[in-house]
Amino acid sequence: MSGAKWSFRMAVKEDAPEFAKWVANNPDIPSRDVQAGLSKNNPTALCFVAEKDGKAVAFAPLHLAAVLDYLGLSPDASAADKLRALKMLQDGVSHFMLGYGVSEIQTLSQPEYGIAKWAVKNHFEEEPRKLFRLNLSDEIAREQELEQKKCE
Repeated sequence: MSGAKWSFRMAVKEDAPEFAKWVANNPDIPSRDVQAGLSKNNPTALCFVAEKDGKAVAFAPLHLAAVLDYLGLSPDASAADKLRALKMLQDGVSHFMLGYGVSEIQTLSQPEYGIAKWAVKNHFEEEPRKLFRLNLSDEIAREQELEQKKCE
């Protein structure tokens, strides 16, 4: 077992030059992602650092995004009313989220679904990459289960 001391912390501005070099030398990090991690583009951006013996080993910029879980549409509403309602929701939710510094709304759909077609027409961009989710509630439950087993 290593005697190394690992720690977790928030990044500080003094980290920026070293981290910028890491990013510049990694062609697998898209420019779009780098831009998304900047507070000027996403006011909720935060950067976390993992260190070994006081030296940064990895960093992770994150920002908050609103996730549209689904849309509920009245089966009795006309197509025109549904479109108007969707526009009203998009405008209202956008202003609300911007008030909290959240500058991105995401949703999941299939390209052939009507809602996905509406989203593309209303300035949502299809992300070509796969989404990977970590459910923190499930992680906590797994950790608690492991702790219980240790105590038995």
